[in-house]
Amino acid sequence: MKRKICILILSLFVLVLVACGQKSSQQGKGLKIVTSFYPIYAMVKDVSGEINDVRMIQSSSGIHSFEPSANDVAAIYDADVFVYHSHTLESWAGDLDPSLQKSKVKVLEASEGMKLDRVPGLEDVEAGQGVDEKTLYDPHTWLDPEKVAEEVQIIADKLSNVDVKNKDIYQKNAQNIIQQTRKLTEKYQPIFEKVSQKTFVTQHTAFSYLAKRFGLTQLGIAGISPEQEPSPRQLTEISEFVKTYNVKTIFVESNASSKVAETLVHSTGAQLKTLNPLEADPQNELTYLENLEENLKILAEELK
Repeated sequence: MKRKICILILSLFVLVLVACGQKSSQQGKGLKIVTSFYPIYAMVKDVSGEINDVRMIQSSSGIHSFEPSANDVAAIYDADVFVYHSHTLESWAGDLDPSLQKSKVKVLEASEGMKLDRVPGLEDVEAGQGVDEKTLYDPHTWLDPEKVAEEVQIIADKLSNVDVKNKDIYQKNAQNIIQQTRKLTEKYQPIFEKVSQKTFVTQHTAFSYLAKRFGLTQLGIAGISPEQEPSPRQLTEISEFVKTYNVKTIFVESNASSKVAETLVHSTGAQLKTLNPLEADPQNELTYLENLEENLKILAEELK
């Protein structure tokens, strides 16, 4: 009797293993997609739903000074699809040539066709002769809900071209995301219209598209990249602005040094609060759009 029970238990165990193996095999179907950094990863994953294996090569630090390691590049060439944001941000991604690695990977630029704003003060500068094009355009479209909607649609269209049989899934998922982004805009547009303070100070100028969308003005301590520190003259001008317009809050980032911002705090009496540019994985349980709304909520509260 005991022997029969043991055989029955063993048979059930084998069946469970087989079932688990089939489930794992099914999860492995679909495209193997590698993405450059957090916002692109989140958008591609949401557009893909459950049908593809989506991963990112950069998650712990900012994207501005990021350079892929040899393992990162190998992972890209081993994928079916590699998606990055913009050749003006991930300049290294535009240089990838699958034919050199005998790879079939499809390299997709998620912001292709989007109109990027020039960096303030560089509107008339032409690329070339020592001027790098990527320094002339602001890449931070992923912080503006409407720009997110535009990029999500581009991603859905590009994935539909690569994987035609799942086109309907990509387009349906994209429309769901776009509806959510529109709701964010509709929710916060009237809130920002009523705030008393329309200008805010940030660690670097990551929030220009967001500011433009909601009728605000961003004053960045650093430039397009948080590594670009202001000159002593610029720092003095920012300090005078904070005092003159009674700015109560200077927004810093969790993944960048706040040393310069702290200097302004000592000279002006303003307080520091965190506003996340979402250039790295926020390491929380919120969705991408929930993280985006968290920024809008914090900013609206402080500008009141």
